[in-house]
Amino acid sequence: MFDQLYANLKALLFPDRDRHAIPMLDGPFRPDNRLEALDQIGDAIPACDDIAVGGDGEVYISSGQEILRLSGSDWTIHEVFARFGCDVGALAFASGRLYAGISGQGVVLIENGREIARLESAAGVPLRCPTAIAVLANGEIAVAEGSIRHLPSDWCRDLMERNSHGRVILAAPDLSRSRVIADDLAWPSGVLAAPNGRELLVAEAWKHRLIAYPLAGGAGPRSFTPNFPGYPGRLTAAPGGGLWLALFALRTQLVELVLEEDKYRREMMATIDPDLWIAPSLRATGGYLEPLQGGAIRKLGIIKPWAPARSYGLVARLSTEGEVLESLHSRVGGRHHGITAVRVTGDRLLVASKGGACLLQHPLGDRS
Repeated sequence: MFDQLYANLKALLFPDRDRHAIPMLDGPFRPDNRLEALDQIGDAIPACDDIAVGGDGEVYISSGQEILRLSGSDWTIHEVFARFGCDVGALAFASGRLYAGISGQGVVLIENGREIARLESAAGVPLRCPTAIAVLANGEIAVAEGSIRHLPSDWCRDLMERNSHGRVILAAPDLSRSRVIADDLAWPSGVLAAPNGRELLVAEAWKHRLIAYPLAGGAGPRSFTPNFPGYPGRLTAAPGGGLWLALFALRTQLVELVLEEDKYRREMMATIDPDLWIAPSLRATGGYLEPLQGGAIRKLGIIKPWAPARSYGLVARLSTEGEVLESLHSRVGGRHHGITAVRVTGDRLLVASKGGACLLQHPLGDRS
């Protein structure tokens, strides 16, 4: 009787506690070094962000203000495909055309190396923060916009402000028209046609979940995968069904506490350099002023792999029903952190490590 009374009281005082509690890194999320052990493709790629695979097998990478084209049998031939005056992020390729999300400007359509169209607004609101792009079976373009207030580079500030100003847009293949199908989202960071073909999967980063929106309208959205131990980002379809998911940072109890303490968080943001906030990061600099230093050093400068995570590398494979099947990790002391994109091509999974400034490859036949 007492146990039931306690459970009822806890549910009344903390209604969302269990739903939003950080899942343990166990089961299919059990930490390993598989991501850390992956082979790097070619040289370092500064600000390596998103990946698109062309029709002839070439690979496009967004890198700072440039789009790089990687070619050759091992993708070691790098050339600048396009250059913009602002950061390039999200990419998608379809029918010989490349779609690119440009920070502060919207989505551009590139054909034969030349910009032929641009989507600069949707529903009368400027499109400034494209975070992910997917091409649907009917040719429409799904665009995730993390926020209507911030640029993609301000993702950490958006999290610390606890915003929900993101939206998802469907656009015509030539970008001539568009419509908003979801808004007031907490930093939508990934979009992909669901395995059933009737829904659009959206990664809502600050709510740590995947949600499915019906493409034909009618019924409302449904939960696909409700609660991740990290912040979900871009997605790609897996051979044989299911999908691969990039999680660009790991959730921690300390950051969750800071997010609940409004007065502390606002003062921290107002008085401390953003690089030193108690917040997730795509990479740890190792500077002595960074938070969590006391929990990270064992001795002789060796980082404990189980230390509190300032940055982390994490990729997961999900079933067609949204169940997590396996994961690849680069632990706290590793180099391949800040995974911002995954993309399947042939028998390999390409992985963009923005924190590690490199492109990695994972043989899909390898389940070790």
